[in-house]
Amino acid sequence: MKIDEILTTLTLEERVSLLFGKGMWEIAGVRDLPNVTMVDGPHGVRKPIDINTTGIFEGNNVATAFPILGALASTWNVDLAYQVGETLANECHHYDVHVLLAPGINIKRTPLGGRNFEYLSEDPILAGEMASAYINGLQENGIGTSLKHYAANNSEFERMTISSEVDERTLREIYLTAFEIVVKKANPWLVMTSYNKVNGYRSEENPLLMNQILRNEWKYNGVTISDWGAVTNRLKALQSTLDIEMPGPSLSRQTQLVEQIRNGEVDEVMVDASVKRILELVEKAIEGKQFAKDAYDFDQHHLVAKQVALEGTVLLKNDNYVLPIKKENTESVLVIGKHAIKPRIGGKGGSAMVTPYSLDIPLEKMKEIACDNMTIHYVDGYDDFDPSQNEMNQQEAIALAKQVDKVIIFVGIPEELEEAEGFDKEVTELPESQINLILSVVQEQPDTAVVLSNGTPLTMTGWVDQVPALVEGWFAGQAGGSAIADILFGLANPSGKLSETFPEHMSHNPAHLTYPGDNGKVYYHEGVFVGYRYYDKKNINPLFPFGHGLSYTEFTYDSIQVNKEAINDNETIEVTVTVRNSGTVTGMEVVQLYVRDHESSVIRPLKELKKFEKVHLQSGEEKQITFTLANRDFAFYDVTSQRWIVETGLFDVLVGRSVADIRLSTTIHVESTEIKKPVFTRNSLTKEWLRDENGRKIIMDFFTQLSDELNIKDEYTLSFIKECPIPAVISLFGQKWMDTNDADVALDQLIAQVNHANETSEGGL
Repeated sequence: MKIDEILTTLTLEERVSLLFGKGMWEIAGVRDLPNVTMVDGPHGVRKPIDINTTGIFEGNNVATAFPILGALASTWNVDLAYQVGETLANECHHYDVHVLLAPGINIKRTPLGGRNFEYLSEDPILAGEMASAYINGLQENGIGTSLKHYAANNSEFERMTISSEVDERTLREIYLTAFEIVVKKANPWLVMTSYNKVNGYRSEENPLLMNQILRNEWKYNGVTISDWGAVTNRLKALQSTLDIEMPGPSLSRQTQLVEQIRNGEVDEVMVDASVKRILELVEKAIEGKQFAKDAYDFDQHHLVAKQVALEGTVLLKNDNYVLPIKKENTESVLVIGKHAIKPRIGGKGGSAMVTPYSLDIPLEKMKEIACDNMTIHYVDGYDDFDPSQNEMNQQEAIALAKQVDKVIIFVGIPEELEEAEGFDKEVTELPESQINLILSVVQEQPDTAVVLSNGTPLTMTGWVDQVPALVEGWFAGQAGGSAIADILFGLANPSGKLSETFPEHMSHNPAHLTYPGDNGKVYYHEGVFVGYRYYDKKNINPLFPFGHGLSYTEFTYDSIQVNKEAINDNETIEVTVTVRNSGTVTGMEVVQLYVRDHESSVIRPLKELKKFEKVHLQSGEEKQITFTLANRDFAFYDVTSQRWIVETGLFDVLVGRSVADIRLSTTIHVESTEIKKPVFTRNSLTKEWLRDENGRKIIMDFFTQLSDELNIKDEYTLSFIKECPIPAVISLFGQKWMDTNDADVALDQLIAQVNHANETSEGGL
């Protein structure tokens, strides 16, 4: 395609038409340009049979239904995320799809978020790295992606009108970091804006998000696209560089926008810039078809989905080695719960719903493994909506539990109450019917394991301590049944680690007091203390911490070494860790590296995830893993200077199995190469003057002139005035001095003196 040549031949009306969809799922299609087809992900290729319908409830082509993104993130395996993308690309080619509208990487601020199952993690590093691999797997195989939802889209409550009120440091460090990682490492073909406002601006009209950060700072030159039905003012959205409004064709809006352009309300240059980006997208879509393969294997894709389910399953508890089930000493097993015969594979409806090509049933797969070596019984065990039936089911289950060697109970919040696009969750506890069953069965049969089927964290009041073995199975996609059977019987060793914190009580969640918002706004008052950052800082033990996950083997962390003990912030440092499988079973371990700043001018979390790697180890095998840390791993976003900065000081490097299970640590010194030179004003506090080299000298000289009452050599005196701005100090202690001096003039001179000194010297913090 000769893009510049095509651009010059298009009329204004034709160029404007490219800024709108051609239907529900297509764009472009002007003159000889082919249509570009986009369909939903992220858990499978959701192409409606009738391309003119939404398909968000039913009516889609069959496809491989992968585990939810929360389960994919719980694998902590970037290579597997790439393989998922590669497999999805193959299916997109099969269905003549050019762009998959995925992945979603918004931060999980609260477990109540209705679309959390579509998102990866509460941590931006984990979300960003996994999403980058997923996108590279797709795009390197000729299929585009649409990174979503940009930005601060963390709940479904009033989702098309709510304004996420979040300070800039929190926005940058928590809610934008994953997007920044993906844009820079994977360069998605499209970025999709969110429904919500951010600090009062609609996302697609937000000059900070769209113009300043995405386009100017991150240098993103791909296509931006609206979420479906999100745009309310096409002109403002265009001015903020939104390229495509979906769905289309929105003929009346096209006519209106043409008139506004001709009236000079927007520069035609902006239209051409958008059109050029869209034409480049069309060119990528055409070129991507060279990756299409003649061979197509749904069965092979099923195995990839199974591997994600295997590695994403998290063994939360395993007291007394209840799991795995061993054929040599187990004659009979009782399986309880409808999730064992009707597994939940994903969230209820919406963009992420997939019609599965096939479906593995947990109970059937367990019986296949058991063969004739043991008897597997099944009962429903509970009924969440019929009390009389529930009582009969429980009595049957309790009676059988006494007669078998082990019990496996499959539980989960009923589909009617579970998470889905369009509304948030209202409950995080299992129904009372299920809790009563669990407690009754465990009392009769201590060798009981509970398998969870859910999209986001559950609270487990009153029963979790009574259960010896607990498995987080997630919504595990179409192959989840065979994956959970393999894990229960020890054919696979669980290696999943939680990608989000499980709170003991919802009231412990940092967003509890401000969620879901009111009067059209939701305030992110917890700031950067999201997820484990909050529980760490508040010294609150969650039910299960971020990064937690057990194994059927043991791992020993033997040593940690750094290639330098001190670096400048423009240098890198290598951290090498030795990990050994000290157990008897082959397994995989996720090595997690966190960083802690000893002292900072701003409040920082106690530790933050910076690097991770999943390693495969045979029994007795050890491996060395080397991580490289650079400037950004030690930095925070400074709102005053509007940039990321590193402050000189000591940093702990912490390595372990979870955020709460640190096995190795070392301390390094990082020297800032940029001197932070504050700009002083009348509102600058005394402590800020004292902290600055030039400011301290100037203000101490001034204090000696101001009053005999100010004994500047006395620490208590300095402590008394350190939180006061200088005008207040003058007012309190300088009345006599003010009788003979003009305080305003003198203060302005002091401020000018210190600011000039900092500009022309090496002074500063």
